[in-house]
Amino acid sequence: MKKFMTLAVASILSMSAFAQDVYKQISKIKDYNEAYNLLKSNLGSMSAEEKAKCYNKLVDLAYDKVVKEQATITSNQMAAQFNTKAEPYDTVGLYNAVLQAIENGVKCDEFDNQPNEKGKIKPKFHKSNGDRLYPIRFHLINAGIYYQNTNEALAYKNLATYVDSNDYPLFAEQDKSKDASLTQMAYYAARFAYFAKEYDKAEKYADIAIKDTAMANDALQLKLAVMQNQLKTHEDSLNYVSKLKTIYASDETNDMVFSTICSMYISLNDKASLNEFVKAKLAKDPNNFTALAMSGQANMNEHKWDEAIADLSKAEEKQPENVAVIASIGNSYMYKAQETAERATANGKRLSPDAEKVIIDVYKKAIEYLEKAKNLDKTMQYKNVWAYSLYTCCYRIYGADDPKTKETEAYTK
Repeated sequence: MKKFMTLAVASILSMSAFAQDVYKQISKIKDYNEAYNLLKSNLGSMSAEEKAKCYNKLVDLAYDKVVKEQATITSNQMAAQFNTKAEPYDTVGLYNAVLQAIENGVKCDEFDNQPNEKGKIKPKFHKSNGDRLYPIRFHLINAGIYYQNTNEALAYKNLATYVDSNDYPLFAEQDKSKDASLTQMAYYAARFAYFAKEYDKAEKYADIAIKDTAMANDALQLKLAVMQNQLKTHEDSLNYVSKLKTIYASDETNDMVFSTICSMYISLNDKASLNEFVKAKLAKDPNNFTALAMSGQANMNEHKWDEAIADLSKAEEKQPENVAVIASIGNSYMYKAQETAERATANGKRLSPDAEKVIIDVYKKAIEYLEKAKNLDKTMQYKNVWAYSLYTCCYRIYGADDPKTKETEAYTK
C-alpha cells in the first residue's frame, strides 16, 4: 500500500513537472501557431493554473502582433501628415491576432478563475488581460467590414465576437458606457447569423439591435423574419402569433407587427380572429392605413366587394400612390362585375341590355383603377396584381381584337 501511495505521489509530481516543462517550452516560443499546437497537444496533463499560464502566453504572442501592426498604422498616419513614405502592414495578420488574443484571453480567464489546490480563487491574469484586450475590440469591427465582401464567415465571426465579448466575464470591470457601436454591430451580426441559418443567434443579436432607436424597425423586421423562418407546424404558427401579440401589446402603434399578425391569421385561415383583430385596431384608430388595407383584404377574401372597396378607398386616401391598394380596388370592382354577371345568367338566363350596361359600368370602374395602378407602377414591380385583371376587363368590354385589349395583353407576358 505504501509503495502504491509512493507511486501515486510520484506520478502526480511527474505530471506537475511535465506541465511546468510545457509552460517553459511555450514561454520560449516566438511563433503563435507553434505555441498553440504545443499547448493543445498537452492540455490533458495540466492543472487549471498551468493552463491559465500557458493561455496567457498565447495572449502575449497574439497581443505583441497587434501592438506591432498598430504601431505601423500609427506611423503611417503620421507619414500621411508629413507627406513621407508609408510602411506596409499585415492587415490579415492584425485581424487574426486580435481574434486570437481575445479568444485565448477568455480561455485564460476561465482557468484563472478556477479554485487552486487550496480551494481558493486567486486570478493572476484577469485584470491585466481585461485592461489590455478590451481596447483592441474595435479591430473586430474593422475586420467585419474588411471581410464582408470576400469572406462572410470571417466577417460574421468578427462581428459576433465583438457583440458577444460585451458580456464576457473577462471584461466585466471595463467601462462599456462609451461603446456606441454595440447595437449597430449586433444588427449586422444578426443579418449574418440569419443568412447562416443560425436562428437562435440571429434572434439574440436582433434583440440587442432593437434597443437602438435608429435601427429598431430594421432589427424588428429581421427578428420577425427569423421567427417566421422557423415555422414548420401549425403549432409553431400559433406560437408565433402569440409571440407577435406579446410584442404588439408593448407598442400598438407598430404597423409592421400589426400587419404581420394579420398576415398570419390569413395564412392560418382564421377569419374570425382576423376580423376581431382588425376591428379592434380600427376602433382605436379609424384612419389607420394598415388596418384599412387589411380590412379591405379580409373583405376581398370573403367576396364582400362593396365593403372591400369602401375600406380600400379610405386606405387610398391615406396613401394615394400605393399601387397595391389601388390595384386591389380595381380587382374588387372586376370581381364584383363578374359575380353580378354570373348571378344574372344563372340557370341559362340571358343578360338584359340594362343589366349589361350596369355590369359594363362596373368593369369600366375597374379599368379606371387598374390603369391608375399601371401608370404609377413605373418599374412594373406590382404587375402581377393589375396586369392580367386589366386585360380581363378590356377583353370583356371591348373584345379580343380591340387595340386596347391587345395593348393590355402585352403586359401579361
